[in-house]
Amino acid sequence: MGKHVFCTDLCSERGEPLAGTGDAPQRILMLAWPRGKWRTPRWESVDMSPDLTEALHEAAHAKLHVALVDKVEAEGSLPTLHALPENVYADFADEAELIAAINDYVAGTVFVGQVDARQTILCCTDSRRDACCARHGFSTYKALVAEADPARFNIVQATHIGGCRFAASLVVMPQRQRYGRMTAAQAPAFLAALGREEVYLPAYKGRTDQPEPLQVAELAAMGWAEAHGHRAADVVLEPAALPEDAPEGTALVLTAAVGTERLAICLHAQTFMVQGNCGVVAQGGGEDELRWCLDAVHPHSHHPT
Repeated sequence: MGKHVFCTDLCSERGEPLAGTGDAPQRILMLAWPRGKWRTPRWESVDMSPDLTEALHEAAHAKLHVALVDKVEAEGSLPTLHALPENVYADFADEAELIAAINDYVAGTVFVGQVDARQTILCCTDSRRDACCARHGFSTYKALVAEADPARFNIVQATHIGGCRFAASLVVMPQRQRYGRMTAAQAPAFLAALGREEVYLPAYKGRTDQPEPLQVAELAAMGWAEAHGHRAADVVLEPAALPEDAPEGTALVLTAAVGTERLAICLHAQTFMVQGNCGVVAQGGGEDELRWCLDAVHPHSHHPT
């Protein structure tokens, strides 16, 4: 057998940017399930009954993100079911009640439970889905658990959450923040930023539900703001018309305000070969994808007209 080629390594070598991929799910159901029993797809994991399998499968197909979660390397246990962003959790007397709670949540009714006021951090460690998530995710997860105040943060290791080529991949709820390329060494600064109710810019993927160019531009403006004595939260991206069809090489200039400063943010469209996970790499698959890349950030008066 040939040497394993990691999708994260290829992604980095190609220079594909992290910024612009902030696609956090709206609603998540976390089901406690031992990591050793995780399989792909997650609703076919070991010791899962046909009825529970069907309920999770239907939830996933209803555009709900279903995550199996575990909490090894940490004190305490996990509740059976945890709904986000509502942050409601509960245990159930039997499987029939659990399945009913899942079905009700899919239909829009939150099950009765307790409220968890903490931020929840899902860290993907799903080796069954992708080797990179195990390679990068587990060390990051353990570092977060070792560093975090459990009274403020609920940190779990989770099945596939997307973005394998940017592992370690994390989702922070209920804020709906996506992070990637997170390392164990970044854990203290990451948790400190979340504790201040700020985003952690070095690994932040961009604002959820915004078009990619706006995500990239806002992130660039936030980085400029922090480097020049402003708060990243003070950045206001100005409305702009975005090109509907942008061939490679298309240039785009967006504008942001930071206090009294106005910034010109210069982007260009570039095509990258994207292989989303190690399985695609092994099969020789992949596809070209147009991404928006940052060129420069200038105070507006310095931008050539």
